[in-house]
Amino acid sequence: MMSAGVIRTILQDFHGQIEHGSGATTEEIADCERQLGVRFAGSFADYLQSYGWLSVGTNEIYGLGAEIGLWRRLKEMTLSERTEMYPPLPSYLVAFYNDGFGNQHCLDTRYVVDGEQRIVFWNHEAGPDQTPKFIAGSFADWLRQLIAAE
Repeated sequence: MMSAGVIRTILQDFHGQIEHGSGATTEEIADCERQLGVRFAGSFADYLQSYGWLSVGTNEIYGLGAEIGLWRRLKEMTLSERTEMYPPLPSYLVAFYNDGFGNQHCLDTRYVVDGEQRIVFWNHEAGPDQTPKFIAGSFADWLRQLIAAE
């Protein structure tokens, strides 16, 4: 199991602008899991506990925290993607990043491998029967890729 230190270490390698929250409470995380019908594991759970929400350069990552706008709230955005958008997001996916073209980068909560949930790409132009494309083996790896591309 990765510690929250891994996210901190990744962020230290980024020399652009970073903004983040002070971390979500156990209650906020449990409430989000309950309402979405999922369980967070590994580095994504650590991200929520340590930071709550995060901006890296111009990239806004959804999260938890009273101080963030509705468009970046993890629970609300995922519920919106499941109920208001087409194709609707499957219930096992949790959207945490919009690529700017309407596609979502999501946590796939169906499997935990080596303590981590993988990250997949949900294409808004593909149909509801699409198989989400694999992006990274963990949120930590996804964040590393994002920072490398900045």
